[in-house]
Amino acid sequence: MRLAIATTDFPPMRGGIAALFSTLARACSERSHLTVLAPWSQTANTFDGQQPYRVIRIPGPPLLREAAFLRQLFSLDQTEGLDAVACASWFPAGLVGYLLWVWHRVPYLVWAHGSDIVDDWRTPRRVVKSGLWPLKRLVLRHCTAVVANSSYTKTLVSEQGVSPGRIHVIPPAVDTNRFTPSPPSRAANSRYRQGAHHCLLTVARLDPHKGHSMVLRALATHLADIPGIRYLIAGSGPEESTLRKLASSYGVERQVDFLGHVPEEDLPDLYRAADIFVMPSSILPGRLDYVEGFGIAYLEASASGKPVVAGRSGGSEDAVVDGVTGILVNPDDPAVIAGAIRGLIQDPALSQRLGKEGREWAVRTLNLDSLAERILALLKGTLQPQRHCGAKGI
Repeated sequence: MRLAIATTDFPPMRGGIAALFSTLARACSERSHLTVLAPWSQTANTFDGQQPYRVIRIPGPPLLREAAFLRQLFSLDQTEGLDAVACASWFPAGLVGYLLWVWHRVPYLVWAHGSDIVDDWRTPRRVVKSGLWPLKRLVLRHCTAVVANSSYTKTLVSEQGVSPGRIHVIPPAVDTNRFTPSPPSRAANSRYRQGAHHCLLTVARLDPHKGHSMVLRALATHLADIPGIRYLIAGSGPEESTLRKLASSYGVERQVDFLGHVPEEDLPDLYRAADIFVMPSSILPGRLDYVEGFGIAYLEASASGKPVVAGRSGGSEDAVVDGVTGILVNPDDPAVIAGAIRGLIQDPALSQRLGKEGREWAVRTLNLDSLAERILALLKGTLQPQRHCGAKGI
């Protein structure tokens, strides 16, 4: 199969979508002739040179860049032939896929991650995307299928008028050879734990729905009697200043380490150095621009053998098996969050069991091979009718 991936989020760019499509590319490259089309970056050469598939980098600002994406896809289809295009989201990659389908009838898949599929007017970027809803309808109507990362995201897509039968829930995968429960290096143990008895970790963009503030409140008001707790916050984002002020006002700033952006090569050791991964993501009232469609960091933690405390909201329920790989909690109640953390600290056997089950779950069902098999099976099952007549209805 000759497959192209079109994405505006790809390493060395950071973020969940970039990580997902990097993983997908590696997963599919052994089973297909794969080409990735991604934005140009000054630091991309090193990354691209280490991959077992071809990456074509597209320079230029938005709109001009997307026009270049389309030209490259036209060229690939004319010179090599394309069986399908995997589009990272409905816009802009999905729109490019739709235009290629209009002229060349190349089938395309569209991914939905959560907040990207809903309309609102919160930011200039989202105003533009929401104003293009007629195009979104066309993109979703003619794609061979929509891939949702969780059951929650599938619900969001179906609310856009897409038939549930055309929406396929395929969760992300994790590289279980990279994220392992091995002991951390001595340098990582010293750098991150700094002698702490208990080490909590959140790896996420510092956005208001991720639950950092609730963990800080839990530390200050419900876990103050447990000595030696250290909370590592890896990531950057708009909430950093607010969170630093909260930590100071709660009197826990000495327990909290804002690590900022942690390089990809350092992430496995960071997970290994922690004891508990905690990210009680929530759905903010009226703010579907901030939702947890899935949460790849949960998988990375599970693959690393760490128990997870997650918010019972959004797609987290697909990423964490309650009572098996972690504990799902009310994300708006710091006392409940603290109770889950306390239980794991005071019951090492429970913590070990959840971490072990999480590792086995990731290895068994959420590995790279399973992701590639599901995506390619979906394509093979839908390509023939799509190539000739397209999808009818939405």
